[in-house]
Amino acid sequence: MKKLLIFIAMLFVCVGTVQAKTVDHFYGMIDSDIKSEDKVAGSTVLAGANVQMDGSADGVSFLLGNQVVFNGDSEYAVFAGNSLEVDGQVNKDAFIAGNLIDIKKGAKLNRDVVIAGADVKISGTISRNISVYASSVSFDGVKIEGNVKVYATSLKVDSDTQIGGNLSYPSDAEASIEKGTVKGEIIKTKEIQNEEESLANLIMNKIWSFMSVILIFAVLSLAASKMFINIQNEYEKFDFNKGMETFTKGLLFLIFVPIVILILLLMTIGIPLALILLALYFIIVYLSTVFTGYLLGFKLWQKFFNKDINMLVVGIFGYAILFILNLIPGISFIVSMLSTIIGIGIIYDVVIKKMGAKE
Repeated sequence: MKKLLIFIAMLFVCVGTVQAKTVDHFYGMIDSDIKSEDKVAGSTVLAGANVQMDGSADGVSFLLGNQVVFNGDSEYAVFAGNSLEVDGQVNKDAFIAGNLIDIKKGAKLNRDVVIAGADVKISGTISRNISVYASSVSFDGVKIEGNVKVYATSLKVDSDTQIGGNLSYPSDAEASIEKGTVKGEIIKTKEIQNEEESLANLIMNKIWSFMSVILIFAVLSLAASKMFINIQNEYEKFDFNKGMETFTKGLLFLIFVPIVILILLLMTIGIPLALILLALYFIIVYLSTVFTGYLLGFKLWQKFFNKDINMLVVGIFGYAILFILNLIPGISFIVSMLSTIIGIGIIYDVVIKKMGAKE
């Protein structure tokens, strides 16, 4: 994963570590190594192989990388990567996803927290509720004022931990809970099913998929940036009717193209064309998320920040939101289907229709 992230970062031309400054708008940096001490009066995106944030953000901090270190201060936090260390303060909600996650003793997470990872170690202070989805979880001297929900195969709670609310965990998990650490109830939930793919592997696969989409977007934005400029022009004004039109085009394409391919396969002379169409069909379906993520990032950027468009940052912003939505149980399937259908509609508008118009 580290090599992949370094390769992605090398595709971007940005400045890495810079002197601390005050920024009064949305701020983004993408490089192989980033250390930010800036004070941002808005949200920020930092992405690269090694990312460290020591400054502050009066908004949402999106930190994405192989190794992510957060020592700063932010209103909201979204951290994703391979190895994550959190030793700063998040004043409101935080979402953290990765492989190795370490919430240090100096960390202060002042509202609800959701963590998804493989090996998770939690210290510091959490002022409300926390939900953890992982393979193994250890609470090491953490003070939690609310409830704790754990979905893991291994759980350890040491004697220095204080949990003000209830603690729930799967009944078949290997649990070591010191007496007197939980003021509320200790609740055992349904067993974790023994499946070939563990929750940790599922999360890592999603992270890998997310980084792959960013890599594809980076290549496309450099090789065919006009496609994304066409998205901006085509969807400058985007209302309900335009959204339904795009959705309908994508749905019709998704349904009727396979029917056409099947008909061609039934005719000997049509088999070569059918195979070509089948390959193009799968390519379009695969790339659909790239276009949906960019449109989402573009419209949100346009609505909330109203600044000059940075194509790379806008794309990563949109994909990060889709990634988070895909991790939420119950809606991930809906999000994936909508992303695919809308993305196909976008491809039709900005690629297929444009090519037909030129002819």
